[in-house]
Amino acid sequence: MRSVLARSLLVAVLGVPAIAHAEDPVDDGSGKDPSDHPPITNRVNFRVGFASSDQNGRPTICLDVNLVFGFGIESCGTGQQLIHNDPDQEMSHYRINYTVVERALWKGTLHARGGLGFAELQVGKDNPGFVFGTPDADRGSVSGPEAAISAQWLLPMYKGLDFVVTGTAGLAYFSHASELATTKSDLQSFASIEAGIGW
Repeated sequence: MRSVLARSLLVAVLGVPAIAHAEDPVDDGSGKDPSDHPPITNRVNFRVGFASSDQNGRPTICLDVNLVFGFGIESCGTGQQLIHNDPDQEMSHYRINYTVVERALWKGTLHARGGLGFAELQVGKDNPGFVFGTPDADRGSVSGPEAAISAQWLLPMYKGLDFVVTGTAGLAYFSHASELATTKSDLQSFASIEAGIGW
């Protein structure tokens, strides 16, 4: 009788930790708070993609530089006068962005940004420089103000390098677009998406 009681007590004592351990929640990482890792700060990124405003069959190229306190400068276009001299329609963009929201995700960081600047609409030969108001002498291009919003996702890759994807939508105003060689409306909407590398 004593040995049966001793065995029962031994089983009970050894079984309690096993039962308690079985009831402990399993950490599979799915419940991790995204804020457990600091947001990614990207200083410079270079991206390639496509824009709705470009009809010359060339990719859109963007250079994005983060300055300070959420402000940055960005330039996007097909590289007219730098890479090619195609006279087909394209729009280049030059703006200052401000990061309104920075959210750490389980994988990477999401930035929501607003931007103000100017755009150049080209429908023919593009002369050097920017002409605001009326089109240039050849009626091939004109510049005007623009506003844009964008979402940017940064995913860490290796030793400070990040994979960057950016989607942008905006509106530009060209006061005399109807005087271009190919008549255009004053208000021009645009959207683009690009992917690339940053550090």
